[in-house]
Amino acid sequence: MDKKLKILVVDDEDALRFSLASILEMEGFEVKTAEDGFKAVEMAEKESFDILFSDIRMPGRTGTETFKLIKKIRPDIIGVMMTAYALNDLIVEALNLGAFTCLSKPFEIGTVLSTIKDVTSRPFAVVVDNEANIDSNFLNSLKHSGLNVATTDMDMSKIDFMFKHKPDILILSIDNDAEISLSILEKLKEMTGSIPKTILVGSEENAGILERFQKIGTVSFIKTPICIPQVFDILGQENRKYNIAMINANSDEFISLRASLLEKKFNLIPYNNFQSFFDEIKYCFFDTVLINTKIETNISDFHDKLQRLMPNIGAIYILQDEANVEALKKKGCFYLTKPFEIDDIISLINKIRK
Repeated sequence: MDKKLKILVVDDEDALRFSLASILEMEGFEVKTAEDGFKAVEMAEKESFDILFSDIRMPGRTGTETFKLIKKIRPDIIGVMMTAYALNDLIVEALNLGAFTCLSKPFEIGTVLSTIKDVTSRPFAVVVDNEANIDSNFLNSLKHSGLNVATTDMDMSKIDFMFKHKPDILILSIDNDAEISLSILEKLKEMTGSIPKTILVGSEENAGILERFQKIGTVSFIKTPICIPQVFDILGQENRKYNIAMINANSDEFISLRASLLEKKFNLIPYNNFQSFFDEIKYCFFDTVLINTKIETNISDFHDKLQRLMPNIGAIYILQDEANVEALKKKGCFYLTKPFEIDDIISLINKIRK
C-alpha cells in the first residue's frame, strides 16, 4: 500500500490505547482510537480504516464481536487482536473470522510494526461475486494462503474501494452476468490505465467468453469448483504462504504453539475437531497438518483417510502418551508425545518442507 495507512486502536485500557496510538502516529500512520467496541463500530460506519488493533477482553462487547461487526461494514479491513489473557475460545473465533493474528500483551512496539509490515506486504485480492457462487470456505483459504482479501457484489456503487486500493489480484465470478464483469474491468482500466492480474471463475460453458476479456488485459479462467492450487498456479507460488492446519486447536498447548508459529510467518488454519477439518478439506490446501490427538482417537483410521484425501500432505501427530507410537512408526508418520518443545515442532515442519 502506497497511501498513508489508517489504523483504529480499540482498548478499554486508557494507557495502552494512548501509548500505542502515539507510537504509531510517530511512525507515520494515521490513527484513531476507541475505548470500547460500540464506539469502534460507530467510527467504522463513518470512515474506513486499513487495520484494526483491538483488545479481545472488553466490557459490553468483546474484541471478537467488534471485529465481526466491523468486517461486515468494511470487508477489506485487516484485524489484529490483542490480549493479556488465555481467552482460548475468543482467540480461536477471531482467527476463524479472518483476523490476521493475536498479539500477547505486553508486546514490544517492534512486534507491532513487523505485524503491520507483514499484513501490508501481502498481495491485495478483491473477489467480486453477485450470487455467492464462490464458496466462503474458499475465500477463507485465500486469506490463509497469504492474500489480503476483500469481497463485494457487482453493484458498481459498492466497489469504489476496489478502485481506490488498486488491487493486485481480481477474481470475478461470471456465471450470473458476464457483461457486468466486463464493464467492471473496462472501468478499472479507464480509471487506472491497466487492470490487475484477473481470474474469471465460472462454469465450463462460460469459458468461451475469455477471449473478450483478454482484449482488456491479462485474464485467466478457472472453472468451478475451484481450489487454492489452481489460483496460485496463475498467481505464482511466491505469493503463497506455507499453510498449516491445526486440528483440536483450542487446547492450551496449541494456543501457545499457534502464537510461536505465527511469529515464524506460517499461516495457520485452526479446526476444533476432526470432522470440521474433513468438511473443509476439499476447499483448502495445506502443506502440513498438526493433529492434537485425543485419547479416544483412532489414529490409524484418521491417517488412512487423510492420505486418501491428501496423499502428499505432511502430518505431525501430537500424542497424549506412548500408546500409538508403534502404529505411527509403521506408517512412517512424524510424531511427538506430550509434553513437547516448540522447537521440536519447528524442526519437523522444516523436514516436511524439504
